[in-house]
Amino acid sequence: MADVIQPLLLDYVVNDVDSHFDHALVNVSGQLIRYPIHNTVISGRSVRKYVFLSDTDLIGKQILGASLMDEQGRTLANQTMNIVKNDRGFLIGFEFTVKLEAKPIV
Repeated sequence: MADVIQPLLLDYVVNDVDSHFDHALVNVSGQLIRYPIHNTVISGRSVRKYVFLSDTDLIGKQILGASLMDEQGRTLANQTMNIVKNDRGFLIGFEFTVKLEAKPIV
């Protein structure tokens, strides 16, 4: 079967996925703290979102997880972790790979 899905459609889907992320909520020792999206990298069919924690007042506290949110505060993705923040910045990364499949209707 010939390729039904064209690269332009995949580009549209990648850009649409990217457009829904607004900010992150990071669970620091049980407290949810809002952080902006630090950086976004779109490479091929993947979207990577990064959240950077530079706060010195977080030193020694536990980073228990992070969630990416839309502008209405709805959770789009989350990941758990259990890291004790040191005196350096901490980068949290999320990666999304877009794949589409077309099946013939018989």
